[in-house]
This record gives sequence, C-alpha cells and structure tokens, in this order.
Amino acid sequence: MDLSVITYSVFIPLLNELHGLLKSVGLASFGWSIVFLTAIVKLILTPLTFKQIKSTKAMQVMQPKLKKLQDDFKKKEEKYKDNPAKLQDLRMGFQQEMMGFYKENNVNPLGGCLPLIVQMPILIGLFWTFSGTPFKDKAIFSDIKVVTAAEAHKKQIKPASKAEIFVDAEGNRARIALNTKGVTLIEGEEFVIETKKLMGEAEFIPTEIKWDFFGDKELNEYVDIEVLPDGRAKVIAKKAGGSAKVQAHLPAKLEGDSFLFIKDFGVTGAYNSKTGTINYEILILVALFGLSIWMSSRLNAPKLPDDPKQIEADPQLMMQKSMSTMMPVMMTGMMLFIPLPAGALIYMIVSGFIQSGQTYFAMQRYSKKFA
Repeated sequence: MDLSVITYSVFIPLLNELHGLLKSVGLASFGWSIVFLTAIVKLILTPLTFKQIKSTKAMQVMQPKLKKLQDDFKKKEEKYKDNPAKLQDLRMGFQQEMMGFYKENNVNPLGGCLPLIVQMPILIGLFWTFSGTPFKDKAIFSDIKVVTAAEAHKKQIKPASKAEIFVDAEGNRARIALNTKGVTLIEGEEFVIETKKLMGEAEFIPTEIKWDFFGDKELNEYVDIEVLPDGRAKVIAKKAGGSAKVQAHLPAKLEGDSFLFIKDFGVTGAYNSKTGTINYEILILVALFGLSIWMSSRLNAPKLPDDPKQIEADPQLMMQKSMSTMMPVMMTGMMLFIPLPAGALIYMIVSGFIQSGQTYFAMQRYSKKFA
C-alpha cells in the first residue's frame, strides 16, 4: 500500500507548519513538532477516549452479571450437547440475550477500539514520513537485465520509475523519479539513468545522489555503474544471463536533527545490520513505550479479589491477571522486531502517557459514578 500521497499532502506540510511555529519560540527540533502533534490529536480524541474509558469501567462493573449469564449458558450447552438443533437455537438465543444486555446497560463492547482505529492512519502516515526524506535517505529503483546478442529481440526500455518524495532542508517538497523503471540490454551495451523532478518546489541537486545496487552493494556480477559528473549514472551490461537492481538514494537533508537522547528521527530498528551496531535510542524508546503500556494496563485492569485461591479457582480471573501482566511484555517485545522509525515511536510513547493521564482522571470520575 502506497500512502505517499497522504504523506506528501498532509503529514509533511503539517509537521513543517508545527516546526515553523515552535521554532519561533525556541523549540527548533522536529521532536517538539511530534510531541505537539500528538497532544493535538489526543485533545481532539478526548470525547472518544472518555467514552472508551467509561465503557471499559461499565464492563468491569457488569462483569459478575456477564459471568453469570455465561455460566448459565455453559450449563445449558452441556445439557443439550447431543441435540444439535436445540444447541443451535440455544446459541442464537444466548447471542440475542447478550446483545440485549449490552443495549439495556448502554454499553458497546467494541467501543474501546474506536480511538485506536482513528489513530491508525496517523501512525501509518508518520511511519511513511520518517522512513523517507528529509529524515532518512530514500532509494528509487531501476531493474537492469543483460541478454546475449542472440536475444536482441528482448531489448526494451520501460517508462519512468515510481516517483518518490523528496524534501529539502527548508521543508519544500518534490516528486523525483528515474527515467526508467527497467532496461533490458545486450551484453556490452550502455545506458544512462537520470533523475527527473516531476513536481514540487524543493531544491534538488542530482550530484548529491548516491548510486549503488540493491542492498547497498557497490559491485554486481552482471552490471557496472559509472557515476557521471552531472549526477547521472551510466550502467554497463558486462555479462549476459543475469540482472541487477540499481538504486538512487535521495539524500536525507535533516539527518542528525536531535531531540533529547535521540540523534536521528529516521533511525529504524534496534540493530543496524549495515554497521553491526545497536541503536540504543531505539532500545530506550521501546522501554519507554513498554512503560506507557504497563501504566495504561494497570489503570484499566479490573480489581481482582484479594484471595489468591479465589483467583486460581476461576479461569476467567486467572486470564485477566495473566493478560494484565503479559500484555505489556508482549507488546514491548514486538516493538523490538517491528521496524518503526524513532519519529513514529515518539508519537506512540507520548500518546501512551497522555492516555494514561486521561485514564487516571476518568477512572476517578467514573468510579464514583458507578459506585
């Protein structure tokens, strides 16, 4: 899925506007833009968030009644397990009874998902934004195939490649493409690949492009690259029977913009396979994300009985206890393997801590109400 249109038209201009406003009051880093964007989003979503928390609290209060309904259904299910027709009617009746129960108590069991669903496009948009320029270099690809003279009928030049977003140091945008997305050459032939600015106002300098092969490799068995003085790349077909993926790296103009302990918003993953080093800022961000999830989980967790034996005797209570403990650990562990850029992680962390604060105050309010 290509969300570059939304990134180009919405997220980059929005972050640039926030950056310009905050820079005028001394908050020059894009990190502050992310923090303020998160705060604005959470403020707009406050009614939905409080509705979600109210629904969660109501579900906790109604849990004993729900458990009784479920236990009664299980007894009837066991009684009619050898009567398929009766069992089907029983299940349909139970579903209707549950829907009526939720309606009567004015509770939507899926209401808690709405704020998350609304925020997903924002998180995805920020992922695309911080995965490319101006925060991180972005590669455009062109496939080069080499054939023998006897296969000259296979020669072809495909049209322009997919256009990628380029943003200069001032925040101006452009769309950059290669003059071909793929070429088939006869052994010994040459072809010049060049970049083309299709739209936008960004200042784009072709000589700043880095040319190499997919995987950041400088050599290929079938194709050579010769970088020309004007920034174009001459590809030379040297051996038939193979192919190469040539890539042009659009430069990251804001690489090194720091925020607190974060050196680069485009850094992705806890381990850098190219340099063989650990990205410690990502590890710290993941730990902070885990802390925010733990806080939210603790605030939303239903109150369990004080007697451990009572908890152990009830599978549902045991599951609730296990989920409140394991969920933060599982989600934190997942973040170590999901390649989210640092900029997107900042949004998730700030959002999590604001959510915890909203949950605390809302729980105080609704606890008294439901009591």
